[in-house]
Amino acid sequence: MIKRVIFDIDDTLIPWEKEYDKEINKALDELKITYTDEEVKQILKALSEYENVYYTFNKEKMAEYINGYTKKEYPKELIYNIIKKWEDCVQEEIEQEIIETLEYLKSKYEIVSLTDWYADSQEKRLKKLGIDKYFKTIYSAENTKRKPFKEAFLQAIGENKPEECIMIGDNLERDIKGALNAGLQAVYYAKNKMEEKEYYTISKIEELIKIL
Repeated sequence: MIKRVIFDIDDTLIPWEKEYDKEINKALDELKITYTDEEVKQILKALSEYENVYYTFNKEKMAEYINGYTKKEYPKELIYNIIKKWEDCVQEEIEQEIIETLEYLKSKYEIVSLTDWYADSQEKRLKKLGIDKYFKTIYSAENTKRKPFKEAFLQAIGENKPEECIMIGDNLERDIKGALNAGLQAVYYAKNKMEEKEYYTISKIEELIKIL
């Protein structure tokens, strides 16, 4: 029996738009740092590569890694500025269908989130959309390894058994296969619907009402 529903955030509940990358430019501007388009791309690549080296999220280490990767000497305030600006990166409003789905799920289950980013930042993004109230807590990769490592899912199940929890996410390797390997159930949120034996696949969040 399912007791806890675990949601991924980015590109599952909140779309991540390409334009959000431009917040790096704004963060650099605020610190009065001159830069080229190529240097901005290098910062983005460094952020992407960082999590493949450390597997956990730490702002100080992230700042050091960016400098080592780009061979620059950016102040550590840069990463703090970027994180702060990304907290505002949400759409103007969330779809009513998602709100109705969360309402339905909360009436039956405990809802939490498991993210590969900083918990406080993600909480602020959920709050901006008015859906933070549906989540008991947010688990992040600050204290343990990120998805798809087993440790990430074992912290997110709380006191429940793995088989009593179900993961909802858009990343097949990290969210779905990671959850299954940890003993959880899973629902793959994908635009192109496919039939799978090990997990459900949906193309709209509201389809969860039929499954759960």
